[in-house]
Amino acid sequence: MVLSFSVWDLKHPTRFGTEHETSRKEEKMKRIDLECHYLTEDMLSVFGKRTSAPFFQKETRLLTYVDDAVFPVDLFYDGLTDLAEKRINMMNENQIDISVLSPSPGVEQLPKEVSVPLARKVNDTLALAIDAHPGRFLGGAVLPVKDPEAACLELERCVKELGFVAWYVSSNFGDTGPDDAVYRSIFHKAEELGIFVYLHPYNPPEERFKGFGFAFNGAALGFTADAMRTLTRMILSGLMDECPRLKIVLGHLGESLPFLMERMDNRLSVIKEPRLKNKKSFSQYFKGDGNVLVTVSGNMSPPAFQCTQTVMGLDRIMFASEYPYEKTDDMIAFVDNLPLSDAERQLVYGGNASRHLGLPV
Repeated sequence: MVLSFSVWDLKHPTRFGTEHETSRKEEKMKRIDLECHYLTEDMLSVFGKRTSAPFFQKETRLLTYVDDAVFPVDLFYDGLTDLAEKRINMMNENQIDISVLSPSPGVEQLPKEVSVPLARKVNDTLALAIDAHPGRFLGGAVLPVKDPEAACLELERCVKELGFVAWYVSSNFGDTGPDDAVYRSIFHKAEELGIFVYLHPYNPPEERFKGFGFAFNGAALGFTADAMRTLTRMILSGLMDECPRLKIVLGHLGESLPFLMERMDNRLSVIKEPRLKNKKSFSQYFKGDGNVLVTVSGNMSPPAFQCTQTVMGLDRIMFASEYPYEKTDDMIAFVDNLPLSDAERQLVYGGNASRHLGLPV
């Protein structure tokens, strides 16, 4: 099932014209990067005034996501804070045609009286960058989820007025997460608007993930553990059945879930649980016309790619660099060296994003 993407279509009415389609076939497939991060001065200013996580220390450029998870922003500061020529030059050097941008971290952890005005400022800053570089950037909205009504209004504004194509959401909001029923209305709004949702990991807040710093609590294990738990709960709670046209995108080749798929199906079917609300087997949400798609972001393991391709199919894998946390040229080299035909590689670089997410190719 292909999502209709009305915002892009309205702004580019020739997209489906015969002449346009013919010329496209003769052109090289575009590279669409679905996960590129940034931070704004407004975000750093707000984080810098806080004394509890998340908070930012301007002098040391250390960002504390959760207790015991301190991230050295300084290592990536220039890449994160630039939304202009440096980023465009990086894209040109790596032949990236379009980048879908999202803030990292978002504002979901903040109280609603702070996150509502901040989210609007962040989205407006991104919209200015998109307008300044036509055709190069697309927007992923950040939302003040602690106020679901305000989040729905902001998402609608981002799509209908700013032309954004996605909602980038963290895998937890502190003591709550996207799978909680209180946030259902935001997912229904995303489905209504025809945009995709990129579920990005966040550090798990549990004590058992403390003691070894950000690397362990974050990218090495914590991110994957939190994202896979949240996505599983979203499925088991029946969210995907309530929103059958909604597309959820996971990074890192599916956060290890493809590796576990057979066992998930097996155990969830054998051990009956009346509280499960999913109407299909777990794996069906990852195949065919299911809700879940994945990107290669930050996972450069050929065996992991092969597993994901075998379980989900190549047509559900898309390109993402995770810039600036990963080097874009490394991610491209990984995809270029996979045992794929040119046609298959083009699907990963742009064709699948066009088919499933309605993005311009």
